[in-house]
Amino acid sequence: MLARILACLLAITVLLEVKGLKCKKLPPGKLRKVNLKKETQIYFPTNGVRPSNIKPGAQSTDQVALDGIEIYSRKTLLMKLFLTVNYAPAVGQQGSLMLMFEHDMFGGCGDESMDGCSQDIPDSTFPVLRPCLDSAPFTATDLPVALQLSKEGNFLVVKNDGKFVGKAAIPYKKCGDPSKGRQWINAVAAEADGVIKIEPQLCQ
Repeated sequence: MLARILACLLAITVLLEVKGLKCKKLPPGKLRKVNLKKETQIYFPTNGVRPSNIKPGAQSTDQVALDGIEIYSRKTLLMKLFLTVNYAPAVGQQGSLMLMFEHDMFGGCGDESMDGCSQDIPDSTFPVLRPCLDSAPFTATDLPVALQLSKEGNFLVVKNDGKFVGKAAIPYKKCGDPSKGRQWINAVAAEADGVIKIEPQLCQ
């Protein structure tokens, strides 16, 4: 497993040289500045193929739930983004990605609404738990799984390889008062209390 992770991180470096992006690790709990006006990608230490050392029938043999990505406005936590990768059988074959957002109760205006994260959700609800009901297929390669983040109108939109995966409304600066405008996303971090403790990379 460690050898696969190291290979993935090496692949990230090669990719960045090709794309001209600059990449930084996302240590748990340490904020990194982000500018969503630029191309923004987060690379995870898996290429989406089930590691060969996991035996069939073992627990979590078909998927991996990765630690969350925290989304900030300065030092105010707005929401967390969680990615679960349903493994592809092999490189060149399909797996799927599942997202879930958690709007923070305070900075993220978290409420009791039950919206998902499809293309047609309203921009005025901020569920404490916002699971994406539909998975997004991806084709596994030798490169790490990446999510692209962008601001589109009042939404944080998440894509993989240019294809829509999910989105969430960006919360108001003052919860319950749309007239104050929206928060400005300008920092991200790996989840401070995550389980896996493996650092993704932020590339811009």
